[in-house]
Amino acid sequence: MTTDLLSTPLFNQVQRSAEADGKAAYFRLHRHRFAAMLRAMGDVAGLEVLEVGVTPGHFTELLVGAGCRVHGVDLDPERRQALWQRLGVEVRRANLERERLPFADAAFDWVVFSEVIEHLLYSPLPVLREFRRVLRPGGRLLITTPNELYLKSRLRTILRAALWMSLSTRAEFRQQMLLEGEARYTTHARTYTMGELSWLVHRAGFRVIQRRFEAPWERVGLEAARLRTAPLRVLVKGCFAAATALAPPTRSMLLVVGQKP
Repeated sequence: MTTDLLSTPLFNQVQRSAEADGKAAYFRLHRHRFAAMLRAMGDVAGLEVLEVGVTPGHFTELLVGAGCRVHGVDLDPERRQALWQRLGVEVRRANLERERLPFADAAFDWVVFSEVIEHLLYSPLPVLREFRRVLRPGGRLLITTPNELYLKSRLRTILRAALWMSLSTRAEFRQQMLLEGEARYTTHARTYTMGELSWLVHRAGFRVIQRRFEAPWERVGLEAARLRTAPLRVLVKGCFAAATALAPPTRSMLLVVGQKP
């Protein structure tokens, strides 16, 4: 079904928009994630959706194209203001760890929180409770985040530990240490396992109704055309994809949907 979504007119349109905007590489890297999210949400036409962390706006455009009434929150909405105006989406600025969401109680049917929770510096529980506040009874929260037990990442950790090396490269360490202020949100603070993420969603007052191990990153680069230009790279990626297909808990992404009672 994910592959079918990628070939729909909606995805083709957003891909063209990304190419025209100089964001083709980003869309190519994340398109399987977007498809998995839409699949998890189902029919959302006519629903009120709050997307938290909207930049660069590709999933926002997909939601608009799917018929949602979309609202957004971001740390820096001004960077993509022309896109928000084109889509007819109001994106408000808010720092989730310091401010309440600038919306009324029970305003939305869905809150989308994709690839953001891993950037939070503190416990995400207050943020998740704030999502619960703005959701209507029966409303749903969609979260995706990198899987801490992703096979590729785990093998990298084992290899570096076996070689008595820091788990971060020198470049990664220096980049993280030089980030100050809100720039700290551009790097991962921590990653989660499925058990940890599900516990957080439940603890925040939601009923967990979907738990999925998804493989969006494994699929990138496995296009047939790349066999001619980078056959060895395709072979290695194909092996990782096959391994995680056989062991779903080692896939690259966690997807959890919680429902407000």
